[in-house]
Amino acid sequence: MRNREQIVVAARELVARDGADVRMDDLAARAGVAVGTIYRHFPTKTALVDAVVEESVGRVAELAEEALRRARDGGSAWDELAGFLTAVADGYSARRAVRQTVALLGMDAERHPAPDGGGAARALAAIEALVGDAQAAGDMRDDVTIEDLFMLLGQAPERDDTRQRSRYVEIVSDGLRPRR
Repeated sequence: MRNREQIVVAARELVARDGADVRMDDLAARAGVAVGTIYRHFPTKTALVDAVVEESVGRVAELAEEALRRARDGGSAWDELAGFLTAVADGYSARRAVRQTVALLGMDAERHPAPDGGGAARALAAIEALVGDAQAAGDMRDDVTIEDLFMLLGQAPERDDTRQRSRYVEIVSDGLRPRR
C-alpha cells in the first residue's frame, strides 16, 4: 500500500504541473518506484488519474466535514465556511490541472467524482450544512446556493500568487454576506 500512496502523491504533484503530458518515467522517479510498479497499481493513465481525483475529492470532503464539526462544536458556521473556501481556493490550481487532465483523457470531468466511494456526497452534505447554518445565523445571504459556491470557486485564480487568491476570497466572501 505504501508504494500506491507514494505514486498517488507524486502523480498529484506532476499532474498539477504537467497535466495529461505527465510521463511515467518522471512519475516513477518522483515516487521512488520502478515504472512496472506504477503499472501494477494503475494499468492505465486513466486509472492513475482516477486515483488522484478520488484522493482530491476525499480531501475536500475531510476539510468540509472538519469545518462543519468545528461549527457544530460552537464555532461560527460563517467563519468555518470562509476558512473552507480559502483552503479550497488555495489548492485549486492543482485541482484545475487534474480536471483538465481528466478531460484530455476522455473522461467526463463533471460526473467523474461519483465513483469516489462517497467523498463527493460527503463534501456536498457538509458544505450544504455549513451554508444552511451560516444562513440561519444571518451571516450569509439567503439566496446563495451550493451551485453558486462551486461557480465562484471555479473562478479562483490559478496562479501561485497567494495574495491574489486571498484577495479573491475576500471579495467573494464580502459578496456572500447579507446585504445591509
